[in-house]
Amino acid sequence: MRERSNLYRLFVAACALAFVAGVGTLRAAEGPAPSPFSGRVHALAVNPETNALFLGASLVYRSDDGGRTWAKVDGIPKAKEPANVAAIAIDPRNPDVMYASGHGIAVVKSADGGRTWTRIAAGLPHDSTEAFAIDAQDSSKLYVWVLGAGLYRSQDAGASWQKVDGGPRGQEIRSLVSLNEPTGMGGLWLYAGLDVGVVKSPDCFCGWDRLANQGLPPNKRVYSLAADPARPSVVYAGLPDGIFKTEDAGNSWSKIADHVPDAIVAVHPRHDRLQRARLHVPDAVVAVHPRNAGQVYAAGSDGSVFASRDAGGTWRRVR
Repeated sequence: MRERSNLYRLFVAACALAFVAGVGTLRAAEGPAPSPFSGRVHALAVNPETNALFLGASLVYRSDDGGRTWAKVDGIPKAKEPANVAAIAIDPRNPDVMYASGHGIAVVKSADGGRTWTRIAAGLPHDSTEAFAIDAQDSSKLYVWVLGAGLYRSQDAGASWQKVDGGPRGQEIRSLVSLNEPTGMGGLWLYAGLDVGVVKSPDCFCGWDRLANQGLPPNKRVYSLAADPARPSVVYAGLPDGIFKTEDAGNSWSKIADHVPDAIVAVHPRHDRLQRARLHVPDAVVAVHPRNAGQVYAAGSDGSVFASRDAGGTWRRVR
């Protein structure tokens, strides 16, 4: 009788565990929890000197302890509400200089590591911007995509902007990266992520060329692009299907991380190592530590934050 009683208790416990697991699965299917970052997370960047993490949603947040705690960054000028930060870029040569672009903020700049910000939008037609890039050789040269208007360039660190191109025909640019690779015409290549893949243009803007993109999922939005300046043929792309990598300047791609929807990738200028990983984070944005390529951070659109110390092989939740 005692053995039957024990078996009954084990059966009841197993049923209870199954019920709890089912409830958890149901809640996961209902969608991610609301983000604690006042909106969906769109951007993530790491300061190469202070190791501070900067996260962009409707506001910008900063973490000085690897993502365990966050503080709101105040003082970012907004032209209108609601506003969303679409991109954050840190000058690799002078990390105190930071930029953010987005919907309702145009472009803003910090010269003191994110403590204070100023609006730098002279010459931009309106305040809804998305992709942003710093030139790979000249950090005073900046690029920003203005939604519905085209690509604008600043050659004076954001003091003024001029339109340089209308962009790929019929497409909005979702992400930008400047490659430290000569075009053969005296300039560098600019790669753009679209809703249908990756294209490139010389910075003279003589036309956009569609890359072979072999291995990239067809007709999927490219949320982010990041390149290794030391190896300009190595480019990373974040898509709804995960993180992809090319070692031949975009002709062929391979998936290096699964289950990272709408991934946004940041690669340290001196390191490019990312390993295949499984990361169950909704709409993840990803940043690689600037001086330790094995240390990777990821944030989900729901505000969940994860860290890896082995280049994405294993992950721990830090928030």
